[in-house]
Amino acid sequence: MGFANLTPTARGIGWALLAMAAFASVPIAVRFLSPHLPAAEMVLLRNFIAVALMLPWAIAAGWSGLKPNRLDLHVMRGTFNGIGMIFWFWGLAHIPIADAVALQFTLPLFALIFAVLFLGERVGIRRTSAALVGFAGALIIVRPGFAEVGLANLAVLGSAALYAGTLVVMRSQSQNDSPMTIMLWSNLFMGLIAVIPAALVWVTPPAAAWPWLLFLTCGGWLAHYSLTKALVTIDAKTAAPFDYLRLPFVAVIAYPLFGEFPDALTWLGAGVIATSTFYIARRDARIARERRDAAAARKDPGA
Repeated sequence: MGFANLTPTARGIGWALLAMAAFASVPIAVRFLSPHLPAAEMVLLRNFIAVALMLPWAIAAGWSGLKPNRLDLHVMRGTFNGIGMIFWFWGLAHIPIADAVALQFTLPLFALIFAVLFLGERVGIRRTSAALVGFAGALIIVRPGFAEVGLANLAVLGSAALYAGTLVVMRSQSQNDSPMTIMLWSNLFMGLIAVIPAALVWVTPPAAAWPWLLFLTCGGWLAHYSLTKALVTIDAKTAAPFDYLRLPFVAVIAYPLFGEFPDALTWLGAGVIATSTFYIARRDARIARERRDAAAARKDPGA
């Protein structure tokens, strides 16, 4: 049976699995590049390569297809994403890859906080408690008081917070521009954000770095494209749990390449974070469904 002959749910799951495998390739590429290039330079080159690869589409679309409706949102997203990517790449060079990936699971928890602070969303005691449990899971991974909490751990958590900021921006952005337009401008501004910090630490990329830079760029693009395709065919609450497959994917790849395998506390902390964010997502989905049903009942009282 071909992929096209599968049910929509099966195709969506297939795209979600491909997205997680592609996301797992990004930290592997960064780890190979870290001995050759500073994090800011990796971010600059990665995003400018992405823009270059999108040029044929940009030329075909013309300015009418590229013109952003809200340039300010693209600048904000590029700023958050660019700085977050620098933090993420730098952290990956200094702590075990699986620990970094597990700490990134806190992104939905930061997104919840920002939604309250900047979008005025109301959060009840259950969601608040679940968020606190999730951050407790991050503490299990970091182990303050039992292990040295270095700047790399904080950089990874900072990257999760900054990436969460982009989710808040995207809620408005997706209503104004197409996905390809968003990707082009996002990559451009992320590259521009990295220009000054990259210039301060610039080294000439060796020949061995270029294949990994291309792999890094294509892996990131494939991850976002596959996730978009998954969300077209299955709903977000079905796709969300697959995000936690990044940790076992990374663990399987990182062990033979770097001799790294997550210890028991990393798995435990990741499990706590995953459980809390999954609870929040399911509860949000249920509340949204109840609100839709209530609104439908008000429109048609006799139904």
